[in-house]
Amino acid sequence: MPVAVTSNYILNAAIQLIGDDQAPLTGQWPTFDNSAAGQVGNAIYQDTVQACARKFGYDFSRNVAALALTPNAPPAGWTYEYAYPTNGIQVRQLIPQAIVDKNDPSPVNWTVGNATVNGTPTKVIWADLVNAQASFTNQPPEGLWDALFVEEVIRMLASGLAMGVAGRPESAQIAMESAGMFGQIGQTRDS
Repeated sequence: MPVAVTSNYILNAAIQLIGDDQAPLTGQWPTFDNSAAGQVGNAIYQDTVQACARKFGYDFSRNVAALALTPNAPPAGWTYEYAYPTNGIQVRQLIPQAIVDKNDPSPVNWTVGNATVNGTPTKVIWADLVNAQASFTNQPPEGLWDALFVEEVIRMLASGLAMGVAGRPESAQIAMESAGMFGQIGQTRDS
């Protein structure tokens, strides 16, 4: 019977790569237990997952959603300012809501920036496309992750945990190198 992939499973697998008979931790991100590994895991889990997701843009994490306009006027050179998708890790491309000519490969001009929206510094997208949709990388639940992505995250977490928990730079280096190998294999498309 396959093991359910959860944040607890992933962090415990990373702890096992470090060695030293570390005790398994309890809880799920963002509330792993209060052990040293749990505290480091709480601090680095989300950033590690997002860094791995941005690195290669795995297909399993692709999502498409309509963008919402901000109340701001866009800066010079742009027609629209959209709020960045709230669950977006990285926007891949903007696409029109309706494709009029399927044989027209004209690219959509856009860029990511930041602006003050309603008094709050906010990540935004400037574009010349009305009613834009974004194809972007998001962070689906661990149970939907590709097996190579799971292995890459485990090894990247092991690298951070090796230094944060065990103070072992040699283990951190080995885990970082093996994460890179899984990331390179993961560049192949599953579509």
